[in-house]
Amino acid sequence: MSPKKGAGRAGAARPGQTSPLLFVDAVEAGRARLLLGRDAFEVPASLLPRGAREGSWLRWSLALAPAPREEERGAALRAKLGRDDDGGDLKL
Repeated sequence: MSPKKGAGRAGAARPGQTSPLLFVDAVEAGRARLLLGRDAFEVPASLLPRGAREGSWLRWSLALAPAPREEERGAALRAKLGRDDDGGDLKL
């Protein structure tokens, strides 16, 4: 993925804005590269809101959440392992 021209200056919230803007620079192979000012980072494309694509602007919004209970974390891990299991031989 290479930076797109015309990305503008994504970055910290300006006066009157409540949260910073991110620019979707590229989406390839299930990964999205986001620009926050001069900083670039990648996230799974599945985290993007519906309709977001290269050239879109996103408003960043995060909230603190309590840690999941131990049994919820275990259930999530077991579900992921089950999804990733192709049923073949164990590969070490």
